[in-house]
Amino acid sequence: MLKIAILVGLSIGIGQMPSSAGAASAPSPGKAAFNQLVEGARKEKQVYLYPTTSGSDEVTAGFRNYLKRLGVEIELKVDASGGSFQKISQAIGETKQGIVPTYDVQFGGAHEIIHLLEVNGIKRIENLDQVLSESAPQAVPVIDKISPGPFKGRVFTFGHWLKAIIYNTKLISAKDLPKTHKDLGEPRFKGTFALPPWTSDADASLLAYDKDQALEIVRGMGKNKAATERESAAVNRMLLGEFKFVDANAHYYHEFKERDARAPIGLEFFRDYTTINEAMYFVREGARHPNAATLFVLWTLSEEGQGIFEKATSQPHLYLRSSKIGREMMERMKAEKVKMVSYVDNEESLKKLKWMSETAEGKAWTEAIAKAWRGK
Repeated sequence: MLKIAILVGLSIGIGQMPSSAGAASAPSPGKAAFNQLVEGARKEKQVYLYPTTSGSDEVTAGFRNYLKRLGVEIELKVDASGGSFQKISQAIGETKQGIVPTYDVQFGGAHEIIHLLEVNGIKRIENLDQVLSESAPQAVPVIDKISPGPFKGRVFTFGHWLKAIIYNTKLISAKDLPKTHKDLGEPRFKGTFALPPWTSDADASLLAYDKDQALEIVRGMGKNKAATERESAAVNRMLLGEFKFVDANAHYYHEFKERDARAPIGLEFFRDYTTINEAMYFVREGARHPNAATLFVLWTLSEEGQGIFEKATSQPHLYLRSSKIGREMMERMKAEKVKMVSYVDNEESLKKLKWMSETAEGKAWTEAIAKAWRGK
């Protein structure tokens, strides 16, 4: 009887061993989903990226190295020609006509991308939390900030454009700078500052004021400006003494400080509102190479991808913990009680964005804002 019991016990143990070993070696759901993307990318053999112009070479090289570590050898086609608005319009046309997308991955701002989303031109990333846990775990706890509201699971913020006052510390002190956008219309600031040619900061006034107040404020800004100039050139001219300060994205402060730590350049924020614009990537619905495209989007949210982009561009990410500049900016804005506004912050802001772009009244208002911004 004893021998029989031992033999039975051994046979049960031996019978269970393969099952136990198989369970131990089975990949986690996240790993399995990620492996499917990797295998799919190998079969696709190519991906066509339309990345942001800034840092495109560094980001492309970093992604290529990442793929090599995964054992994925594919061709990376890249168009870094700029003009995201035109590319989004092209994508909308392709979607409506049922044409296969030109690009697998595109970037743009939330105010542009929302229109492509509405015609179902953007692919949802399946098993998002699982694949993020494998590829970009830092993004998991803040996914609602990175992929907010209607963009959830389809469009992902890889960096932020923060509007700020960048000033020449030799020409004006922080205490003498304007505190609000309305202040820019005062006589004391006439001819002392430059505005960029694009009107994103002016349009965002609707998130802080009613439409009539906003238009009046922008009129004052347009009439008092010294020049209209692209931001990088405006900062250069400011450092040469042509302007006391400029309305520009905050990353130019970090970029110029990185070049010369002794440069007489300072950074402050408006107190009535500070515009936050999301720089976002997405995979096109119907993309020829969706797996490789998805790997790229996920990689930009990883510590490696975000770090390469920030080092190349000084552009922060306000919610990914690996962004040193982003952490510094967020801590400062919170400490100074800066009012941050974004079109994707809440449903009310999103409604205002749609009002501007979809209604006759809203379109007329944005045209009036653009005219006022130009000083006309």
